[in-house]
Amino acid sequence: MSILDGKIMKENDLTPFSKVGLVLLVILPTFASAGINIARGHVPHPAAFGLMIVGFILFIVAKLSVIRRTRWVSFGTTLMTENMANVYRLGYWLMAVGILFTFA
Repeated sequence: MSILDGKIMKENDLTPFSKVGLVLLVILPTFASAGINIARGHVPHPAAFGLMIVGFILFIVAKLSVIRRTRWVSFGTTLMTENMANVYRLGYWLMAVGILFTFA
C-alpha cells in the first residue's frame, strides 16, 4: 500500500471544484496566450526556451536507454526502467513548460 494510491492522506488532493477552477483560470489562459503569441510570431521570453532544450535532452537520454537495450522504435515507458521512465516524463514536462514559458 502506497500513500500515493489515494487511500490515505487525501488532504492534499484537489476537489473537483478546484480542478475546474485551475483549468479555467490558469491553464486555459496560459495556452491561449501561448497560442496567440505563436500565431503572431512574438517571443516574449526567449530565455525560457532553454527549459525546452533541457527537457528534450532528458527525453533523448531516456529513449536512448531503450534503443540501446531492446528496440529501435517504441512508444511510451513500458520498456524503460522506473528511473528512465521518470526521466522521460520529466523531459516531456519540461518541454511543455518550456514552450509555454517561452510564448506565454
